[in-house]
Amino acid sequence: MTIVRIILTLLAAATGVSLFLYSDHSLKNYFSSNLNTQNTLQQLQTDFYALESEILSNSSFLYYNYDSVHHLIAQMRKQIQNLEHSDYLLSHIHLGTRKKLQAFSEHFESYSQNIEHYLTLNASLKNSIIYIPTLQLKAHKLFDTGKPIERKTLLLLSQINATIFLASNAKDTDFLPDIRTYLDRLQRFDNSFKGPRKHLLQILEEHLKNYVKTFPQYVRLLRRLLHNRLQKDLITLNEEFQRESARELIEINRTNQLLLLLYLFSLFIVLIFIFWIDRENRRLKRMKRELETSLITDSLTGLGNRLAYQQQKHKMRHPVLILTNIERFKHINEFYGTRIGDKVLESVARKLIEFTPSSLQANHYRLGGDDFGILFEKENLSQALETLLQEFHDALENLQVVIEDLQIDLNFVLGASERKSWLFETADMALKFAKNSQRRRYVLYRDSMDNREEIANNIQILRSVRNALERDTLLPYFQPIYNLKERRIDKFEALARIEQRSGKEIMQPSQFIPVAKEAKLSGEITVRILEKTLENAAKYPYFFSINLEADDIDNSEDRERILSLLDRNPALGKRIIFELLETEKIKDYEIVSDFIDSVKRRGCRIAIDDFGSGYSNFEKLLKLDIDILKVDGSLIRRIDYDSHSELIVKTILDFARLAGWRTVAEFVHSRSVYEKVSSLGFDDLQGYYLGAPIKEIPTKPQLPFN
Repeated sequence: MTIVRIILTLLAAATGVSLFLYSDHSLKNYFSSNLNTQNTLQQLQTDFYALESEILSNSSFLYYNYDSVHHLIAQMRKQIQNLEHSDYLLSHIHLGTRKKLQAFSEHFESYSQNIEHYLTLNASLKNSIIYIPTLQLKAHKLFDTGKPIERKTLLLLSQINATIFLASNAKDTDFLPDIRTYLDRLQRFDNSFKGPRKHLLQILEEHLKNYVKTFPQYVRLLRRLLHNRLQKDLITLNEEFQRESARELIEINRTNQLLLLLYLFSLFIVLIFIFWIDRENRRLKRMKRELETSLITDSLTGLGNRLAYQQQKHKMRHPVLILTNIERFKHINEFYGTRIGDKVLESVARKLIEFTPSSLQANHYRLGGDDFGILFEKENLSQALETLLQEFHDALENLQVVIEDLQIDLNFVLGASERKSWLFETADMALKFAKNSQRRRYVLYRDSMDNREEIANNIQILRSVRNALERDTLLPYFQPIYNLKERRIDKFEALARIEQRSGKEIMQPSQFIPVAKEAKLSGEITVRILEKTLENAAKYPYFFSINLEADDIDNSEDRERILSLLDRNPALGKRIIFELLETEKIKDYEIVSDFIDSVKRRGCRIAIDDFGSGYSNFEKLLKLDIDILKVDGSLIRRIDYDSHSELIVKTILDFARLAGWRTVAEFVHSRSVYEKVSSLGFDDLQGYYLGAPIKEIPTKPQLPFN
């Protein structure tokens, strides 16, 4: 919900900023575009006035440059095109302006064509107007005024020149009849002359004809140019644009008012969120304090937890830690239930605080299930630490707590340390030493108790096991088993080995199996060895035995993987023997019996390994459907001189024969042991005297002493 609120507030803030920016941009865009358009329209009107002025100037002066006219036309065309392609005028608001602009553009093109036609007529007409006076001046040099006909001709030329001057300046076509009359008279005089005089009169006639023909068109076109509708179109265009601009400004103002309301609304949301954030921050700070307290407090006893211990320890200069453990607390939980067990822990926590001298200024912690810690500065200790330990133990010894009318007797073991760098670890070593001791119930750490090297070694071994599983360097080495009756090697026991440094170093199972078991990897090792043993069984016609831990059978996943391998190799099951290890640790005989039935249905046989060591007994053997009994090497290794071992072995053999089990003597390491176990009647023998474990199985295995 908080994330949704934050997102909505950010959206509101972003919307507000966007609205503000949009409003500002729209106003700037309006004023900029509107001003540019107004300037263009104004310039268009100014240029049009200038164009009309240029046309009048051209009509008034004989010598005038046409370039300015063409420049103004081109400039106005460009202005019209800019307006036609203006994004600003493309909006729906300026539809009327666009229509009037289009009409003006069409009229201007027609107007421009008329100007071009006018300029052409004007050039032709001015040429004649300029040439006629020039001819008159030449005539005065050619004609003799003393002759009547020539004097009349000169007078006619003066009349023609004066009439054309008046007509051209007045732009009046009423003078044209007189000019035509003069032209007729001139043509009659033309027949009276020869030579240069005649030629001059003929040239004059041609100019008069051109004038008579061109002047009416010129006058009509000039009047059309000077009395056109473009000026009115421009005024109408400007008025329409002003009306539409006013409407647009009204719309923009309305939109901006709406945007302002939306902006204020988004600002209101942001303010609400700021208020909510402030309240939420106060709540989170309160929760943080509560969480920090819960993080460093044991919820059951109210004591500090391990995190609190770590924080406090780092603040101390010379810390001392006493660890206290309730002996056999697991049995209390199992017997009375966890509810009573929790109340016992609460009671013990109170007692520890009660028994701790106030002068120590100690902090109390629950550091594990039934482990408690007392942490204090060494400088607060007014006596020897071991003496304080004894006092604590005496106070806790045979402590009785009453829970719901139940009187529960408690015993404690204590371990203490003052080694700051490894305070908890060394106190825990002392506590474990006390737990393993039959006499000492409280122990102060000494260097002789340091097992860190052992722990580091175990970690290194575990890494080697995992690397071997990943890199496939966990391999079976095969030790021959000698069939005494048939006098041949017909079986091999697959023993796990780890090859290191490309096979130059071999790690023995005694080095890594115990660590692997603790890390729950023994099942993975068993499956890998079985897989590779089955590959060898497919190549060689021997029986192969595989060691199997009781924990491997308890693990349902490991059981299924073993059975799956056997099912993939159904023809090889009858040559596989599973050697059960540590049968005294079997927790559920029903599970083990079901597993034995499953592998026997697949042709396998079952052997008990290392019988005669530890807690092995005949009663447990009878619960299992086994085929082979392997006598432990601790009995066989000294059987050639130890009568006690011989007696035990004979008893085992007698029992095995009655049960119908095949027997194997392990650890046959010398000639004398070999001869002894042979005389006792073992079925099979195994040991270094008969052959060491090897990586590759020979085609024809031989005994080393043959």
